[in-house]
Amino acid sequence: MDREWLSLLLGMATVLFLIALAAYMWLSRRNTEVAAVRRYEALRQPGKTTRRQILYSGLQKLYSLCEQVPILRTYLVHVRRRLAILSLGDEWKLRLETMKSVLFIWGLLLLIAIPIVLMVRDLFTWGMLGIGLWVGHGILSDMGVHRLEVRLLRQLRNFMGDVRHHYHRHGMVEEAIYDAADGAPYEMTLHGQALYETLSASDSEEKLAQYVELAPNRYLQGIAGLSHLVKEHGDPKSDTGSVYLKGLEKLTGELNLELLRRERLGYLLQGLSIIALLPLLGTHPIEAWASHYFPAMDTFYGSAWGWAIKIAVLAIVWISYVLLRNISELDITNRPTSRKRWEQRAYSWPWMRSLVHRLGPMPGSAEAERVTKLLKDTASPLRLEWFYVQRIAAGCIAFFVVLGLFVALTVTDRHQILYAPVKPGTMFGQLSPEEEAKAHEIALLDRRMLSQLKEVRPRNENTVMSLLRKEMNVQDQDEQLRPAARRILGKLAKLDKPLFAWWEGLLAIAAGWGGYAMPVGIRWFRRHMRQMEMKHEVDQLQVVIGMLVGMERMSVEQLLMWMEQFARIFQEPLQTCLLHFEHGAEQSLTQLKEDAPFLPFTRTIEKLELAMQHLPIKQAFDDLESEQAFAREQRKQEYEQLIEQKAGWGRLIGFAPLMSLIFGYLVIPLVVVSLQQMTMYYDQLQRIQ
Repeated sequence: MDREWLSLLLGMATVLFLIALAAYMWLSRRNTEVAAVRRYEALRQPGKTTRRQILYSGLQKLYSLCEQVPILRTYLVHVRRRLAILSLGDEWKLRLETMKSVLFIWGLLLLIAIPIVLMVRDLFTWGMLGIGLWVGHGILSDMGVHRLEVRLLRQLRNFMGDVRHHYHRHGMVEEAIYDAADGAPYEMTLHGQALYETLSASDSEEKLAQYVELAPNRYLQGIAGLSHLVKEHGDPKSDTGSVYLKGLEKLTGELNLELLRRERLGYLLQGLSIIALLPLLGTHPIEAWASHYFPAMDTFYGSAWGWAIKIAVLAIVWISYVLLRNISELDITNRPTSRKRWEQRAYSWPWMRSLVHRLGPMPGSAEAERVTKLLKDTASPLRLEWFYVQRIAAGCIAFFVVLGLFVALTVTDRHQILYAPVKPGTMFGQLSPEEEAKAHEIALLDRRMLSQLKEVRPRNENTVMSLLRKEMNVQDQDEQLRPAARRILGKLAKLDKPLFAWWEGLLAIAAGWGGYAMPVGIRWFRRHMRQMEMKHEVDQLQVVIGMLVGMERMSVEQLLMWMEQFARIFQEPLQTCLLHFEHGAEQSLTQLKEDAPFLPFTRTIEKLELAMQHLPIKQAFDDLESEQAFAREQRKQEYEQLIEQKAGWGRLIGFAPLMSLIFGYLVIPLVVVSLQQMTMYYDQLQRIQ
């Protein structure tokens, strides 16, 4: 067993080394003169089909074939939705990136999984490998999306610098954006052209609303809105110069801060998801090592408690993965889709609707308001009824899984009683081949006796001993047969126990309640993570206000619209405020402070109230410029604290599965089994004395 795992590790290390070497050679060749000559030849002979074109054409055909299979079509749509960053009218590029991502992810996962499947024949290890593939797929997908987002943000930073340069030359927003898009990388060129078409259209207001709806981040939305304002109302000059250039400077500063936060947090959290997955492949080597050097552990790992600990480790790995995703996702946006959610489809069933109405809170009750606020605070797209469908489904799944687990553990325990070799009570170390064969013979004898005892009444030691005499053809050996009779009666008592105990039913009900409460717990954790970002978002909103206060014809309602566009945590209260703003501005602002009672945010809203009454907007926010240097240093310090807090949470959660594997699956069971053996050994010594 050790040789098999050593060969597996060496094989995986060799494969990964060869992959890294091939990638290094490929990247090295791209920067050589040979690669430059090839690119020149491709430009000089445009009619000649290159290998890359053949490959891309094959990927496009493969995408069309996969679309004809319903399951693969659903999977491709899911991947496409995550790659919507490239969806501005370039269907060919989006399909290509989708197929490249799918083939890379599954190629890497299968490259790791196939050697393990060939080396290991354990069904439970295969199950853990399946869960590892699912989690690994999520990790690789997140890495790909994060890479695309960071790449676009870096391109956008350079694009803003080019816009500033060309605006100094032309003094016209449209021409500056057109020239900057002309020299930008591919993804940024798509967005630059879309911006130019939006600003040049006759119905620019409608085009702007459509682009803002499709823009993948708030910074593109900001530069689109700011450019439209300058195009429509001109660029007023302030004491510090152009308002448009000052706004671009603020947007660039926020963008740089976002990139630094992503890179720093990604650096601190890197590898934690992989560490959380290690227990999926660590149970089998630990079990093999412990069973080899401590044979009594083999019985424990085959018992119900051993299987229960394995499944508990699986649950901890899954929970850790979910929580780590909630920590690392900085900018979660739930884009509306045309597909109906499964909760919505389930709620349309009459029996499910009746169950939701029975278990869910009454409309207008305090519980309903509390859960609705929780959903709004976490930016969940679920309605209250759909959320309770999700809770009911999670509770039912947890209940039936634990119920089936107890039944399976009971069946496994009975199989262990019948077929496990009967080892001596004072056995220390590994059994010899002769002793192991004898232990299997004793187990076979016990099975025959148990089969005969099914129809025998009464069942006592004398009855079992008489059956043993007939089976073994021996006479007058009561002292030798009595331990065997007691052992058989003990096995019979365990086999006569019901398949399902009452306390197991209570635990299944408790697990169902835990599953029912789990969606609420996950959203509580998500809300806590979002609350850590509240001060950061208020600072961003103040930067947006400082960018716009110098614009002419700027109103409080327009400021609220810009704040709603940039907000994530406060987006829901701001939307409600805008809906009721026309019916009563002061009342809607007062309600906004009650809906979002975060002190720095309420201070900003109070300044908007002053601007509604008698002060100009620029005077209401005159402290933003005067305290800019102090605010910049304060934000830097707060960001460092925020990142350290998230990194601390990430390390705690990321190492929890590994600690549970080491202590829960090895150290504590080893101590307990050792104490049991020592107790048995001392009992034997006392009987001898």
